[in-house]
This record gives sequence, C-alpha cells and structure tokens, in this order.
Amino acid sequence: MSTSTTPSTPVHQVLRCTRLLRDGWHGKTELAQRLGVSDRTIKRYLSAIAQEEDGFEIREVDERGLRQYRIRTTGFGQRRRGSPYEVMALAVAERFFRAFDPGGVAGMLDHALFAITGEEDEADEDAVDRARRSLARRFVLARPPQPLPGRVRRVFDQVLRALIQRRVMELDYHRRKGEVRTYVFRPYTLLLGERELAITGPVGEPPIDGRASAEDTMRTFALHRIVGIRLRETRFTLPHLGLWDPEKLFAGSWGLYAGPPEPVHISVHPAFSEIVAERTWHGSQKVGEPGPDGWIPIHFEVFSGGEFRTWLLGWGPWLRVEAPADLRQWVDQRAALQPGEGEPDEDEVFRIV
Repeated sequence: MSTSTTPSTPVHQVLRCTRLLRDGWHGKTELAQRLGVSDRTIKRYLSAIAQEEDGFEIREVDERGLRQYRIRTTGFGQRRRGSPYEVMALAVAERFFRAFDPGGVAGMLDHALFAITGEEDEADEDAVDRARRSLARRFVLARPPQPLPGRVRRVFDQVLRALIQRRVMELDYHRRKGEVRTYVFRPYTLLLGERELAITGPVGEPPIDGRASAEDTMRTFALHRIVGIRLRETRFTLPHLGLWDPEKLFAGSWGLYAGPPEPVHISVHPAFSEIVAERTWHGSQKVGEPGPDGWIPIHFEVFSGGEFRTWLLGWGPWLRVEAPADLRQWVDQRAALQPGEGEPDEDEVFRIV
C-alpha cells in the first residue's frame, strides 16, 4: 500500500486502521476508540485509504445514515486498479521475461498489467494498441536480456513447469568438456544471472516420499547447456530453510558462479568517490576512508572467482587489488597481457557444473 498522507496523518496509524478494516465492518466511532483518536481524525484516515485501496466499501446501517466501512479482499485478477509500484513491477517483469518466454510468462504478465491499469476499458483495438505502446515507453530496460534460442526457450518452459509443480525431471546436459550426461534432478530454485539462467537442486533418484535430505548432492545447471529434458509425474517436497536457503547459499557469490567467500580488499581511484558512495555492488561491501593518496578502500566478503574477476578487470587501471595476494597477482598478469597473448584459465571460462 502506498498511502499518501499529510504530515498530520501518521502512516503507522493509517496502516493500523487498514488492518482493522480488513478484519470486517467498522464504524467511525469504533475505529476512533480502537486507535485512540477523534472521529474527525478517522475521517481523514478513511479518505486516505479510499484513494489507495481496491475493495474499499461503505454501507449505511440505520435510518440516521450511520455508516460502516471495510476493505474487501480482492483477487489480483479481478482488480481494476493497481498502485504505481505494482504497475512498475509487472511492467519490468514483463520486459524481462519477454526474452525468455514471449508467449508464456510474458503474456500472462501483460494480461495482468493491463487488467489492473484499466487502459483497455471500452476501447477499440487501435486504442488498446496505443495504450500498450504508451505504457511500454514508460518502463524500458536499457540493456534487456538477449533473446534465447528457440531450444533454450523450450527448456525454460519445461523447467518453469517442473519448478512450479515440484516435479522430478531427467535432463541431458552438455558438459563443458564435451560429453553429454543424463541426470535425474529435482529443480529447487531458478537462478537469474546477469548473462544467463540456471537451475539448482539435488541430483540422483529421490526417495519414495520425495523428501529432502542433508546428504543430497546439489548441482547447478545452465539452461543453455541442457539439450534434452523430460518431466516425470513424480513429485518432490521442498526442504525447510534449515536445509535449503538459496539466498544464504549464494550470499557470498557475485553471480551464478558460487564458492566459499573470502576477504577481498581493493582500492578505487578518487575520481570515482561519488559512485562508490552511492552504489552497493555486494551485500558484504564496506567502504573505508580514503588513504593518503586519495584512493578509496573497499572490503568484500565474496567468492573471488567467476564473475567477480570480470568485474575487477572492468575497472582497468582505476582499481587496485590489495588482498588476497593470489587475486592481486592474477589481475596484474591479465592487465599486462596484450590482445592474443596467453590462454584463458579454467576460472575465466565461467562454467556451471
């Protein structure tokens, strides 16, 4: 809820009032007693809520015109109006999924988006087209995901189905070393990287009851390397957070390439002080005071392989790696290479599985 209130209308009180109205019908006097305010103040709260909440209802309960109020729970699909943040979230998600599944997820998001904006009400086809183009201009991904090949889109569709329905699947995976291997797999989590999609979960035949175990072998598969996929009718049960917390698992990673985190200390040229002050590249980031030379120290607790190394090299000469020593040496060696010199090592070819 994005309630607009004046300085004299405390947001926390409006939210308390909203919760009461979701529980059932209430009159102004009852609300005033529950919240410890005057009837006049309640009138101000109700005005603010009525502007924001779908399902806000009023009824008269006696001949004197005494009114009661409530907020009826409205299904998302039946709503005719959305908050600015809901519209933005749907629009950006639709743009994102358009690259992966133009006729599936993107289509559903598009339908939901226009259902809650109401731009299609009593409009002819041309007007609807103009409304769609107008809305599309307001939410643009400056660097949208690159469209996936048709085969990968079909894999994505099957993976999404297995993920939502919790179905065991068999997949044929083209490993980086060249051979294709078949896995029995329980898809727990879809991973969205900067450049690709991956799916992670346990491999191996599941137990009869489909339950997770701490002994399960977890693997991560890049969708573009899946060359065959078959969904079984067998269902599985997701483990509790104590066994599987993907956000915690990948908290130390810079992307899809995960591993044990370690302390990393870098320094950035003083010309980038404004960017460093305003931007957080990783949850573990800590920025220190500039040194005698003006360079700004930044500390991370992060896995120092994979995409993180690409980020380091992207700074060129304006970033120094202070520690660990092996990472500093690696960056210095790459910086000294001329185009065509040397060979990329395994860590530079960001492989999954």
